[in-house]
Amino acid sequence: MKHECSVVRDLLPLYVEQMVSEETGAFIKEHLANCAACAAELDGMKAEAAVEKVGGEIQNDLEKEVRKSLQAIRKKFRKKASRVAAVAAAIVVAICVLLHIFPVYRLAEIGLNDYYTAEQMAKAIYIGSVSDRREVQAVLRLADKAFHDTRHTRAENEAAYGLLARYASHTDSYGEVAFCDYSLELWSAHLEEDEGWIWVYYSAEAFRHDGSTAHGSWRIPSLWRVEKSDSGEWVVVQIREHP
Repeated sequence: MKHECSVVRDLLPLYVEQMVSEETGAFIKEHLANCAACAAELDGMKAEAAVEKVGGEIQNDLEKEVRKSLQAIRKKFRKKASRVAAVAAAIVVAICVLLHIFPVYRLAEIGLNDYYTAEQMAKAIYIGSVSDRREVQAVLRLADKAFHDTRHTRAENEAAYGLLARYASHTDSYGEVAFCDYSLELWSAHLEEDEGWIWVYYSAEAFRHDGSTAHGSWRIPSLWRVEKSDSGEWVVVQIREHP
């Protein structure tokens, strides 16, 4: 069964794109009906594809809007009376684009201190390439599972999530926790061949069965150092959060 799962997971990208034969598709569909792990992997791929599609549409819409703005600016420049307004519009567009790619305002959330190096803080104010941000989605999905987890011990969570287990509610410390409400935002991703850095921003609150708060963390910038494992997966090997 483990070998079959490996084969199915290798074929899932082609299956999602409907690029497998009818017989292969039937084999994969039958396997997914009986394997929750592979079905979850497929759901993750579909969700990622949906996000990429929406991102592409947003980017196309943004490009269209930028072109429209530039066309409008050209027309305004022909009219002396509109020249000031055109310059102001161009400045606003440029500032918006720059702040999206280089969100320097995040330094206010991190705080100017000696805990992070200048190089590490610089990584927070550049979002990184599209490919790097896409490649770290698997790490974020694992973090999502850790935040959701309220039913396992610390040792079980460490085995399942590695360093990300710190975001789970361990039953040996918080056995009364019923669920966790959280938000997790990717700030930036910077990957090299075998290592890299990820900045995230999160808030999390764990609730007891009666609705009271068991524990929580709010508005936390966190720097994760990642390394590529022998299997080619990115693994968090260090977490830095200002105390």
